[in-house]
Amino acid sequence: MEHMRILVIDDEPVICSGCTMILSDIGHTVQSCMTCGEGIENMKKNHYDLVLLDLKLPDKDGLELLKTVNSNSLSRIIVMTGYATVQCAINSMKLGAVDFLQKPFTEEELLETVNNVVELYS
Repeated sequence: MEHMRILVIDDEPVICSGCTMILSDIGHTVQSCMTCGEGIENMKKNHYDLVLLDLKLPDKDGLELLKTVNSNSLSRIIVMTGYATVQCAINSMKLGAVDFLQKPFTEEELLETVNNVVELYS
């Protein structure tokens, strides 16, 4: 598998630490943050190959950030949410997300989704 730089943007510490641990263990460089503001700042300073983006964040709606990230970045975006609906998934994909993870997700679901994105875009 190709080594990637990944940014996790989620307001749940357990999601940030879990994704970081799982993805770091297979060789990726992972950073995490808990707000849209922090995510935007990280993306201005660093290039990320993949962004795992929660839709419900304390300072901004994830769909709004998705619009910004998609228009200003070459990063691939996987949307994560605990409030999944078909319409939410459709809206995310229309705004540029490459995949969708419904919370809670397992380690296997995370790895499968990330691997699919790596294979699709490498």
